[in-house]
Amino acid sequence: MIAFVSHALAFLAGLLICDLIRLTHSRYRLRQTSRLVVRMGGPLELAVTRWASDPHNWCNRPGCPRCWQGWGRP
Repeated sequence: MIAFVSHALAFLAGLLICDLIRLTHSRYRLRQTSRLVVRMGGPLELAVTRWASDPHNWCNRPGCPRCWQGWGRP
């Protein structure tokens, strides 16, 4: 019983850590985009398009519609 509880707690802790990492990455991306908008002084759509076109900002998730667009990176 103790083994089951410890495994369940480890699993839940892993889920929590993964969610916190995902939230941190999304906050970082929003911060980068807002800084780019302020630096460019232009419309938001242009800044987001420019930010998304940089390969360093692409994710590594296979099949991501924003990054991979079907059969590979653009």
